[in-house]
Amino acid sequence: MILKKNKVVLIILILLIFIVSFVGAKGEVIENLDVPIGVGVDSEANLSNRSYIISMLIQTFEGGNKTSSNVITGEAKSFGETREERQLKESKKIVLGLIRVFFFGEGASRNGIKTFIDVNLNNPDLNDRAVCVVCKGNARDMLQHKVKGYTSSAEYVEGMVKNLEQFNFFKQQYTVLDMIVRVDAEGRNLLLPYIELKDGEIQTTGLAIFNKDKMIGKADIKDTKMINLLKENNVKGMLTLQQSPKKFINFYAKSKRKANCYMENGKYKFIIDLKLTGSIIGNELYENMNTEPKKVKEFERDIEKSTEQLCNETIGKIKNNYKVDVLDLGEVAAAKYGRGKGIDWNDVVTKSDIQVRVHAKVSDQGRGDY
Repeated sequence: MILKKNKVVLIILILLIFIVSFVGAKGEVIENLDVPIGVGVDSEANLSNRSYIISMLIQTFEGGNKTSSNVITGEAKSFGETREERQLKESKKIVLGLIRVFFFGEGASRNGIKTFIDVNLNNPDLNDRAVCVVCKGNARDMLQHKVKGYTSSAEYVEGMVKNLEQFNFFKQQYTVLDMIVRVDAEGRNLLLPYIELKDGEIQTTGLAIFNKDKMIGKADIKDTKMINLLKENNVKGMLTLQQSPKKFINFYAKSKRKANCYMENGKYKFIIDLKLTGSIIGNELYENMNTEPKKVKEFERDIEKSTEQLCNETIGKIKNNYKVDVLDLGEVAAAKYGRGKGIDWNDVVTKSDIQVRVHAKVSDQGRGDY
């Protein structure tokens, strides 16, 4: 009996310690807090001035399981001052730990996001697992957009980005922490999903391409697909061969990517090997694939050739248009030949010979023909 009482006392003591530790001076009743779930980063710049515009999508708890949301904006000449300006419009204390998405306006992204990283790097309250995206136009407009069936645009965009890995060879690497690591890493460059409002809906339309902390271009969804395939390992996506609206075949594949670097006559050479294994999703192009193995082999050769061609076209655009090592090949070279030598890997990679070799394997064809 005494032992049971001691256990009860111990449990109560632990609960009190927990309450004091996590509620204490910082704690507050939820109804007295503003909870930002989305943050928009915009900036305006001219020859003499630059202003920062930080918008927060606030979720307020009103009691009785009711919530509401609104956007509060602070504008100033420095990041820190935006907090001062924004606080003048708020009636409640802000809690930062539940931010789900950071929206970077295209203007702010092209001006550079290093200030944002510097300000937030040492903030212990920041959710470094929040998703980051670049949006066409102003981030504030994206925060204010209402999405049917969702409490906010932040909730919708978070889900959209996290599910990009289902198709188009995207990988889950678009968090605040990923962004911080890639901006200053040798032989790597930052890529973020690019979203915009089209036909009244928020859509992912490509990738924002960065050189260091500044956005220098945007790849459309076709090039994005090939960039992802060339850059990432263990990603999934759809590849299609099509002769006409009624003659096509869809191949849903998982890729294995291996990149190697060699030196030939003092110049770097890169070889990217891609192994694609997957299923036939729809086939209106090759007859009798289920009964004739040679038809499967024919398709495998055709999809290999088509994919290599698409990859080479994208590499050409990387070299001539973006002129940035978006494939992280500099990291491969630095790992083999040494880091910290002051080499501009963007310049080296975009002037190097990059070869792509594709091997495709059909694992199954669904239920077959009928």
